[in-house]
Amino acid sequence: MATGIVFGPADATADFLRYAPMVESSETAQSVYREVAAASGVEVDQLLARPAPHVGAVVLRSLRQMAAMLSIAKILEADFGRAQVYGGISLGELAALHMAGAASVEMVVDLLRVRHLPDTSLDEAICFTFVPTLDDWRYYDDVDSMSVSVDYGPVFDGTGRMIMLSGLRSTLESMRTAGPAELQVVDRDMADQAYHSPFREPGRRRLSSFLVENPLSDPMAPVLTAVPGLQKASTGGKATEALLKSETHPLSVPVLVEGVEKFGLDKVHAVSSFLGELRIRFGAPTDYYGDRWLAYRFG
Repeated sequence: MATGIVFGPADATADFLRYAPMVESSETAQSVYREVAAASGVEVDQLLARPAPHVGAVVLRSLRQMAAMLSIAKILEADFGRAQVYGGISLGELAALHMAGAASVEMVVDLLRVRHLPDTSLDEAICFTFVPTLDDWRYYDDVDSMSVSVDYGPVFDGTGRMIMLSGLRSTLESMRTAGPAELQVVDRDMADQAYHSPFREPGRRRLSSFLVENPLSDPMAPVLTAVPGLQKASTGGKATEALLKSETHPLSVPVLVEGVEKFGLDKVHAVSSFLGELRIRFGAPTDYYGDRWLAYRFG
């Protein structure tokens, strides 16, 4: 059976203690958590719940999410065999690159740290909004100091479109109820900068320098991205190009869905509670691996 694994973005509302039963019960998960802990200089229990004062809150959340996603993916491959293709959105793209053999866990951790270093003194933020189908979601691209950073496409069976916006926190706050839909601005300890936005140009340059000195390997299986114009990365060079473009350009989940559809897969495993909540289908029968799966599999 031809399968693909798609990794969702960081979940700003995740309670990472929910992964404790998986880590307690699965030797595969224990191995992944130990590897991420060793690479990042934190303890396994800090990846689950205990504070890690020497690590920034946003970086720690990303490390926790990465450990969970990679654990689930490796459990799935133990159950169903290797995937034929991997895909990822934002943080999920790094997980996909690792699973495809293009980046070690150590490199993924380094990329996370490089990506999340503060670039400016500006108070940046992200927010989410659900725009009803008949309203113009592109409205937000015409507002100064903010822009669409992720287009999740039609969700909830086509009743509307979920989008993520990035920009100055003051602008997002002032626009909460000014546009076609209410904005839900994310707290600073969950996202402390803009993402996939022109604001990230200093970070893009820093990431570019890092990748010149630490090149990605060619993936052993195709890696699909949500980066328009760079839908499939079959070489380390293309994967690098996609990562760099994603720093300052918006992502499009419909681009990723279109890429998955081209493979004619029998099953897609979507590693994300968020994608399941949105009911995004990936061009094939899709199973979602999040809270419900964790409770069913590990109690």
